[in-house]
Amino acid sequence: MSGFHGKILVADLSKMETRSITVDKRISTLFLGGSGYASHLLYELLDPVSDPLGPDNILLFMTGPLAGTLAPCSGRHVVCGKSPITGQWGESHSGGHFGAKLKASGFDGILVTGVSEIPLTLDVSDGIVSLHTAEHLWGMTTEETQKALKSDQGRIQAACIGPAGENLVKFASIVNDERVAARCGLGAVMGSKKLKAITVSGSQSTPLAAPDEFNELARSSSKILGEAMSMLRDQGTAMYIDIGMMFNDVPIKYFQEIEFNDADLINAKSLGEILTGRSACHSCPIGCGRRVTLHEYNLENIAGPEYQTLAAFGTNLMVSDLKKIAIMNRLCNQYGMDTISCGSTIAFATYLCDIGKADYGLRWNDPDAVIELIHAIARRQEIGNMLADGSLSLAKSLGAEDLALHVKGLEIPNHDPRAFSGMATIYTTASRGATHLEGDMYSVDMGADVRELGITSGDRLENEGKGRIAARAQDFRAFCDSVIICHFAIVPPRTIIELLNLAIGTSYQIDDILRIGARAVTMKRLFNLQCGLKPQDERLPKTLLTPHAKSVTDDFVPDVDSQLQDYYEYRDWDRGTGKPRDGALRELKIDVN
Repeated sequence: MSGFHGKILVADLSKMETRSITVDKRISTLFLGGSGYASHLLYELLDPVSDPLGPDNILLFMTGPLAGTLAPCSGRHVVCGKSPITGQWGESHSGGHFGAKLKASGFDGILVTGVSEIPLTLDVSDGIVSLHTAEHLWGMTTEETQKALKSDQGRIQAACIGPAGENLVKFASIVNDERVAARCGLGAVMGSKKLKAITVSGSQSTPLAAPDEFNELARSSSKILGEAMSMLRDQGTAMYIDIGMMFNDVPIKYFQEIEFNDADLINAKSLGEILTGRSACHSCPIGCGRRVTLHEYNLENIAGPEYQTLAAFGTNLMVSDLKKIAIMNRLCNQYGMDTISCGSTIAFATYLCDIGKADYGLRWNDPDAVIELIHAIARRQEIGNMLADGSLSLAKSLGAEDLALHVKGLEIPNHDPRAFSGMATIYTTASRGATHLEGDMYSVDMGADVRELGITSGDRLENEGKGRIAARAQDFRAFCDSVIICHFAIVPPRTIIELLNLAIGTSYQIDDILRIGARAVTMKRLFNLQCGLKPQDERLPKTLLTPHAKSVTDDFVPDVDSQLQDYYEYRDWDRGTGKPRDGALRELKIDVN
């Protein structure tokens, strides 16, 4: 089976047994790999009423058919399971080199079931699998864990949790190097299973149907991409601070304000003053990762904060001390926590104090207090124990549910649907809850459209047609997440299709892109419906439906209802039940009981 090794490792931690299952060729033809294949597999295997932190939840690490090859920006993997913070579909992607090494180990994915009685590591090397005690690693940070594992095993890649995952923080992440599978709290699922780390190594290359032609196209497309994305390579994602401020798309003071006069202190130019290097994932010609050095804190060449972190701990908390934000980012990486949910939950707690709904002693622009809270959350100490369950849980405890910025329990990421209206559809319908990663309508309406697929830019402050375009953008990103290819890889769709065909020996056409993506979107919808999703859950918090005063958005707020009507009609889903109609399922060749 070209593009795949054809097998997924299954590790049953309750029985301390491992085996493998075969990759179903029919399913991989329809869904490819990545989160698409994962959506079908977990729909079949996972009990929808299972406790996300109980023994019946399943955690799937999955690669795509291009993983481990020279295809540009294909060195990624995805982790899927039932999310402890939403109780529905959980999905988190990470770059680095773990995905490529997982493929080189001889498996396309790793399926983890059950719960161990003691901390474990799962070690996979060239098809040989073993389970080992990790009691000596329990309590270690992610950096300490990886150093210890590499000291023992040599040239491996490790995906591990830190103390936050061990303590079941509901937005705990899974870290490899300093790349992070961050959202949805799947690090807590790993912690609930007492699985400290997975290590992978090996030398098995990805089988290709036409290796010479594939590698030639991969090299040439990678060269073109590197030249086209030179600005991202030079400035990193921090460049969006300046861009987003122009569009009122950067959250300020928990999305309450539109002005932050110190934005130039945390933008790409300022980050450049502490920049000491760049990092790239496997087979990436861009290298958007930042390495920074903070001499006064004895921190050298650590991962620098990305845009989402600069906004979460910077503008949203009114903090302009870039070095302190870099420390916050470092702590979240070391403890293993999602910076978006962590920063947003702290901002929510601060906002509640600001309006007199809570008395935690928090105030805006207090970086030292934020740093202390990060420690407290990861360790579940004092107020940190409340915040460790996320914004919605905190809101419920205080009777302030209408003030928390979330969708289906997942904190709003740092793009404002009042600035780019199509994000309203993405946030409300995304399988994970509020995420910008299932459809980047903010970039579409800034001109980064994909016209070959009918994903066209338009007026960012308009509702008409946005649901339909957002659905197509969702399908395209779901396709990318099934290949898997990084969203920053602005490679022409025809090139991606040609790479796929040369890799796996198929004859996909460009029209198949949205169809493959729509299957994954639909399977995740079916999964969530089994978990209890209702159409009334698809709504934005009141704050994001309240106009900003004196903003360049002219008091615009998105019309969620009209956008969803457009979206549902495009997908042929029933608006009353949220279910895909039989005709939609037949058209996508989805057969479910």
